[in-house]
Amino acid sequence: MSGRAKFAAIVAAAVAILGAALPAEAQQRGMEYETILLAPKEPADPALVDFIATAKDALWRYASTIYGGRNPPSPAGDIFAGSVTVYVGKRELTPEDGFEKLGRFPRDGFLAFFGQFLADAPVWRAGAEARGANAVNALLSETLVGPNDLLDGQICTGSFKRISHDAMTALLAMTETEIDAWGVAQIQSDEASGLRGVQPLSWDVGQLLYVDIDAPPIRSCCWDFMVTPDGFGAYVQAGFGEGPLIPYLANHACFARTEKGWRVSAVAIRM
Repeated sequence: MSGRAKFAAIVAAAVAILGAALPAEAQQRGMEYETILLAPKEPADPALVDFIATAKDALWRYASTIYGGRNPPSPAGDIFAGSVTVYVGKRELTPEDGFEKLGRFPRDGFLAFFGQFLADAPVWRAGAEARGANAVNALLSETLVGPNDLLDGQICTGSFKRISHDAMTALLAMTETEIDAWGVAQIQSDEASGLRGVQPLSWDVGQLLYVDIDAPPIRSCCWDFMVTPDGFGAYVQAGFGEGPLIPYLANHACFARTEKGWRVSAVAIRM
């Protein structure tokens, strides 16, 4: 047998084994839907991209040091504008979807406020600051940075166009899904970690996709069964590093230019 024939035989065997190892539902073609692109492939300001990376690292180190039992200096001056505006929105899909302004909070006390605001019970101040730092870090982890129509055009993470309420409601009805199952791709399909499925998936950054939450779980942690518009699906690693999707009803961190460069000026949370 030639080397090429051997290679083909190995590939065929691997596909057969993978197909047998996956639940039957993972190999079947499901509901098809329209391909919808909601975010342009436009890079953010390189200075802003650098700032986000630096801020994420500083917030992670700050929270980790607090949880390690030490009392580090706050990085707030290098991350936040003079005051930070907090917006609150709903987790449900509504015709008037948007955010309401909760208030503006001084930079130096913002992390403690935000951490306590997100807690279910009173938290000691250092713990609240660590919780707030982790929460802002998570908001900064969502890409698709650009003008956000729900926040008066501010430059924010998780920003993309919205389809009309009626169109989204019709899509949910057609696919028999809930809004929590839908998200917008923030990475290309070839950048996703560990696709597991017989049929390779392909999608673009900014594309609307859904996760079949009723798909049978697989043994290892944190795999979502993503379905593309052609009806095919595969398990995609979503628990480590940058996940493939930003929720359609997203949270946001917003930015403003200051004399010292880009700073976080607002956060928008759905509750």
